[in-house]
Amino acid sequence: MKISTVPNHGTIFYTTGGHKASAVFLSDGIVITSALLLTDNVSVAKRITDAVKKTPIVELCKIDQVNRLDFRIVRKHQNQLEERTARALYIVHSPRVKACLEQVLSGLQIVLNGDTKMLHEFGSLYSSFIVLSANGSEVSPWHSIQSLLNCASHASDEPLKLLDKVVTVSTPFGNESFFNTVHIGHVCNVFGDNDCMLLLDVPLSMGCEGGAVYDSKMKLRGFLIGSTFMYRNDNVTLSLVVNVDELLNISHNERNLCNRLPSSFPEQAFRSVCMIDSQGCWGTGCAFELKGNHYIISCAHVLATDNITCFFNDRQVMHPKVLFKNPTFDSAYDIALMEASYEEAQSVNWFCRLANYIPRVGQRLYAVGFPVLKSLAMKPTFRPSIVPGRVTKYTDGILFTDCSIQNGQSGGPVFDENGLLIAIVVSNFKSSLDNRMYPFHNMCVPICAIYPALEQYTETRDKSSLDALQADWSIRSKWKLKPPPILNKL
Repeated sequence: MKISTVPNHGTIFYTTGGHKASAVFLSDGIVITSALLLTDNVSVAKRITDAVKKTPIVELCKIDQVNRLDFRIVRKHQNQLEERTARALYIVHSPRVKACLEQVLSGLQIVLNGDTKMLHEFGSLYSSFIVLSANGSEVSPWHSIQSLLNCASHASDEPLKLLDKVVTVSTPFGNESFFNTVHIGHVCNVFGDNDCMLLLDVPLSMGCEGGAVYDSKMKLRGFLIGSTFMYRNDNVTLSLVVNVDELLNISHNERNLCNRLPSSFPEQAFRSVCMIDSQGCWGTGCAFELKGNHYIISCAHVLATDNITCFFNDRQVMHPKVLFKNPTFDSAYDIALMEASYEEAQSVNWFCRLANYIPRVGQRLYAVGFPVLKSLAMKPTFRPSIVPGRVTKYTDGILFTDCSIQNGQSGGPVFDENGLLIAIVVSNFKSSLDNRMYPFHNMCVPICAIYPALEQYTETRDKSSLDALQADWSIRSKWKLKPPPILNKL
């Protein structure tokens, strides 16, 4: 993928604040960034929160507290970084994004100045953007800003689809040593009213908020609003984007994006994914077919009880019978196998096929599930995320991938490019050194390791054959990440 030069970006701060953010130049004199830049100024943040309740576009010249802030923008000019002053012109606020943050993303937390806060407390700032002038006192009317946004995005009628390639440009940590850092990733989900938000698989960090998201043709498609959060006392990485069309549509609702599957990804595989609810404990599962029999597979630790409800696409609900659940769920293999009733199994489009082969390192994979956001699996919304990645390592009994795996994806399927179920997600990696989760390092149960047991049960209906789903000692040791023996020749 060829990426053109990216000169139209910078960092932004105000002299009395403690944060730096990324910014996008819509023209030589007009800049846009995230209102999260103002999170450390309590009085200004409250003033903006109150103002956007009345109107989605606020003229900041009427708010003295903002007018008095001394904004500075850092931009590259002839291979040199230069700093110039800027004046805040407008706040652009999306009520749809705010509602999405409060409803769909409920439960996420952020850390500000060492304190953990609920995300929804800062919903107005996360869903707002500051438009500034870098040309001194020059003030541009709002319709001129809209024209610049239209020009930058080329107002394409073709919406982004799941797995479309995207490019982000930002400055991680607000540190100019990382100025104009480029990441290439994919669209993993499109959600919210009017599809106002995107979820990417790009590994971003604080300071990236306000950065730009482009499609493969380098057309502006959105703005970054955050990626690092806390959920149930663990860190999670969710690279969230506000769709540029949402900003364009704030003053005139033109069109509604559609959440379309990529043409290269088999729809039947996507339809086989379900959200599993076991009396409050939840995760992801997958329906598969083997020799005319229909099953649901997930992780044992997802099933708190044998009372299981599976939610599928098209508002379909299934109550499968549990055939096997590893009694020691923190030991390999962390697998639960359920069976669909005859009546529930009549819709053949729900069930994928198994991939009974050893994955190769570097092979393209797709992990599908519901990272952190259970709400995306509930009526009337059903939006599983598709996260692309590759095999990073295979050893007998474990498949390692670099797909971004978060809380909620346990038990979810990993498909190959043909839509065959190649593995079941178990967990990402939590380091004992810094107590942080690393979503791009994760472990899965390869289907080839459990296929013989599944096949034997299907042929014999003998439940004792499922005991083979409990791995032997050597594989259990690998799953506990016990270091292998090292021959000392010193």
